[in-house]
Amino acid sequence: MQNHIYFRRALADFTYEAASGGAIRHLADVGYTVRQISQRLDFPTPYERVQKSVWEHFVHTGMILLEEPGSGRQRENVPQGKSYQKKASYVREYDQYGKASFRRVAEEEEEVAPICWKKQWLGEGEMEENISLILTKVHENGIEYSYMSCDFGKEIEENTEKLMFTLGELNQRQREYLTGLPWEKFRVYHRMDSRMTEILLRLYEVGAYHGICYFLKTGEMMIFGDGFADMS
Repeated sequence: MQNHIYFRRALADFTYEAASGGAIRHLADVGYTVRQISQRLDFPTPYERVQKSVWEHFVHTGMILLEEPGSGRQRENVPQGKSYQKKASYVREYDQYGKASFRRVAEEEEEVAPICWKKQWLGEGEMEENISLILTKVHENGIEYSYMSCDFGKEIEENTEKLMFTLGELNQRQREYLTGLPWEKFRVYHRMDSRMTEILLRLYEVGAYHGICYFLKTGEMMIFGDGFADMS
């Protein structure tokens, strides 16, 4: 009975991956929101499944980090006191009948020392200069090395009123992107692509962003308001 359940689950996962998995990842990579992806799939897929797939893809590719950028930490499987980056490889194995299969193996990479950040606090004064500075740093470091902290999942749990105000300051396209992602209930970090940078700057303009921007190449940290207060 247990083998039958496992087989059905594996078959369902295989069918889902073949029908929707690749399409979801592709559409997410080119900038579609979860809702837009759901509307474009040929294979009927629950909205929550699309959300989960997009989130896992973003975490896997580094679009979203679950740990502070530059810390060298992973949330799972890290010995206490150590800081490792991990990557995965796939090993081909054969059973007694010669049938090939692949097994995912996590490889331990060289220990990475945390970045010694140069910190800068940005207030509401000199806003135009600060916005120009942020854009310059994103360009200088590149999107893959620029992150902003996000507390949307925490605010869902702890301060819905604050979250509603935050979302109310954004346009419909920006709100749809944020509300489509199943944010973790702790602070996470999103790459500063053009969309998230727009969101950051809009919230900064209205005094609704209290977080941190990280620029990994230059080792700079920009703190907005009480951005350290929500770290956990």
